[in-house]
Amino acid sequence: MTDSYINYDDLYIPRKIYKHLPPTVETALLNYRGQEWYVNMSVGDRRRFKTGWKFFVLDNHVKRGFIVKFTLVDVAPLYVDFNVELKGEGTSDNNPVGID
Repeated sequence: MTDSYINYDDLYIPRKIYKHLPPTVETALLNYRGQEWYVNMSVGDRRRFKTGWKFFVLDNHVKRGFIVKFTLVDVAPLYVDFNVELKGEGTSDNNPVGID
């Protein structure tokens, strides 16, 4: 993870992932350590996680340097389901992540 994915409210989804997503689905379910986060997704050519992504970052203390792996589990009519893995120690950062 880089600062731009941690300090901002969205995360661009790589084309190799979003090409498998229905173009009109706007909700993702992120599963990590037995908990769930609902995240809004943009639609169109450049898909990204939007509202809810920052809460996932804060709740899980994601830091610069973490490796985040998303595995697409299911594509339902109203949402897509991802398992998420976080790896690494990250770097120490004196500036905590905040929500604007």
